[in-house]
Amino acid sequence: MTADYRRFGAPRQYIQGPGVIKRLAEFTVPHGRRPLLVVDEFVLDKLGSVLTDSFEAAGVDFAVLPCSGDVTRTNIAEHVSSVSDRCRDVVVGVGGGKALDLAKGVAIDLDAAMITCPTIASNDGPTARVLAIYNDDHVLCEVGHLDFNPSCVVVDTELISQAPVEFLISGIGDALAKKFEAAGCSLGTGTTMQGTRPLDIGGIVANGCFDVLTRHSVEAVKAVENGELNSAVEAVVEAVVLMSGIGYENGGLSIAHCMTRGLMAGRGTRSALHGYHVAYGLIVQLVLESHRAETVVEIADILRALRLPRSLSDMGMHDATAEEIRALAVAALAAPHVHNTAAIVTEKTLIDAIDQVESMNLGE
Repeated sequence: MTADYRRFGAPRQYIQGPGVIKRLAEFTVPHGRRPLLVVDEFVLDKLGSVLTDSFEAAGVDFAVLPCSGDVTRTNIAEHVSSVSDRCRDVVVGVGGGKALDLAKGVAIDLDAAMITCPTIASNDGPTARVLAIYNDDHVLCEVGHLDFNPSCVVVDTELISQAPVEFLISGIGDALAKKFEAAGCSLGTGTTMQGTRPLDIGGIVANGCFDVLTRHSVEAVKAVENGELNSAVEAVVEAVVLMSGIGYENGGLSIAHCMTRGLMAGRGTRSALHGYHVAYGLIVQLVLESHRAETVVEIADILRALRLPRSLSDMGMHDATAEEIRALAVAALAAPHVHNTAAIVTEKTLIDAIDQVESMNLGE
């Protein structure tokens, strides 16, 4: 399924704005009349009445399933076993990344439509049909798939602007890389999350995403730190959640995301959010692909302005040993998109790229 045709993937609807969570039932009803709300327990404590009021006013038969814990096969099965009525035709996930992935797991089991309502903008997962599944050691072991992207994505920017700013910074780090990952996939022989060669639209949207972020990210971060919601925040949230998602699903992932495999388990680095891992992985990708030194420094300056990592020390892995760096390279090589680049990718070339990044003193 990689040679004869290409395929586009994206959410059916995308709705963004302040306070839109109050209209969640209105946006859900066109996609299913018997919704199951899978809601992060913390979010349910804060917003439970907002959600129930919306669905009660709509007069639909809904149920609420609180969710918590890591996205493992065992935890997904436990949540599925809590669903007493298996005739639910749409699952509405509300919360952060773990909650949305748990909701996707439940939707797959129920063969139901999927609606996502993220309460943070830490990555582009809300628009994606994939869910990342981990083992008990929090190591990524599997990528599950909905049949299609979510039917609707509802993004309340008022909620997102009230979340800790580190989540938005993570989302920016995740999204900045998509321009270079789409380019690497296109130049090489890589395939996208659709299983086909990339469409031009993937790269075009990823480039646009990068442009929006470089123009507005610093202002958006400052606004969120001050508890404000302005046009910069709206632009950055759209780039992080929607543009980044369309860019990667149709343009492809590359080395920046491969590097997350090892960083998720590394000393110090394991506690960093996904987008922080991707930001560092982007620097490694640029060096591996022999981009000009000026480009590497330019990207590092953007990351510095956003307090994103440029070195392993920035994430807590001070004085990384040769064995730790080798472990990062070996883990990256296990990622399915490791060859989505025109560069030669081997254990040695990845180790050399990481060593070079560390020797450039871009961090701290």
